[in-house]
Amino acid sequence: MIYQKITEYLNICVEKDFLSHAYIFHGPDESAKKTIILKFVNKILNADFNSDVSEYRGFNPDLILISADADEERSINLIRQLKRFLILSPYHGKYKIAIISAAEKLNIYAQNALLKIFEEAPNHAIIVINVRTIDSIPETIASRAVKLAFWRQNNINQLDEKIIEIFNEILAGDFKDRYYIFEKLNDYTTIEIFKSWLWYLRTKFLFDQNQKLNNLLKISQNIYFKLNETNINPKFAYDELILNL
Repeated sequence: MIYQKITEYLNICVEKDFLSHAYIFHGPDESAKKTIILKFVNKILNADFNSDVSEYRGFNPDLILISADADEERSINLIRQLKRFLILSPYHGKYKIAIISAAEKLNIYAQNALLKIFEEAPNHAIIVINVRTIDSIPETIASRAVKLAFWRQNNINQLDEKIIEIFNEILAGDFKDRYYIFEKLNDYTTIEIFKSWLWYLRTKFLFDQNQKLNNLLKISQNIYFKLNETNINPKFAYDELILNL
């Protein structure tokens, strides 16, 4: 089952009442993040959400849903609303939960206000942040939360053997040769290459969890996000990757 370890970890946290004040669900797998967040919240609040939190059957005073906004004034108002909500004691169980979606849209002022909430949050407060990449929120916030990555876990053996061979060459090759090695993948789009590259790196990291691979994964995830969400020139994507290899 995909993300089984994450699901089991969250279930144990609830069952043992060993919950953190903050969780960050990061990565592009929006469907899985949404599903697991809802199951997590259901279990804590003993509630009844279906697949769409907006269709929750009944009002729950111990849950607030915030969709981050890039607009400065609306963004600040949302965080103020969050602060007022968390100050109040829970109506039913032990906890009040806030879910912040698209947190990468929070501007610097809202991020600073959120950091202050993190630092001053009461014991009954649990904040769940949904964000596309961990690098899109400040380290001061990320370092205070449990971070859960949602990148689909595919086995390296499921990749095309040609791609695996070329990726091995890229990691082992000299800087000047890497551009030419990437040219061997002309049959694939840039998005396809980076998607496969991430699967390749994640599988290697499972067997060899070193700092270099960890840093390379973060950089590659950020590049993949920009390829999907911005108009970045594919050449710049390769440049950024090769300069960090």
